[in-house]
Amino acid sequence: MNERHYPCEFCDTTLPQERKQVTIARQRKGQWFIFEDVPAWVCPHCGHRYFDADVLVAMEERMKTMPADARPITAWAISLPQKAG
Repeated sequence: MNERHYPCEFCDTTLPQERKQVTIARQRKGQWFIFEDVPAWVCPHCGHRYFDADVLVAMEERMKTMPADARPITAWAISLPQKAG
């Protein structure tokens, strides 16, 4: 199945959502996890991403223990002043 025919809950477009591979950052107990090549349904109008239940379960399972194929990355955490924007 290459299309998902539900209205987007954010922009209400009725365009079919497209299957794509995305990168997603998730946080559990103060630890960040970045998942690459995650299958998602993406709204072609606003870009909102939807995930099938089995994908969400797989990410939850992978966050329980450090997977053998995990690799560390360097990232910077930056706060913006409250008057920004």
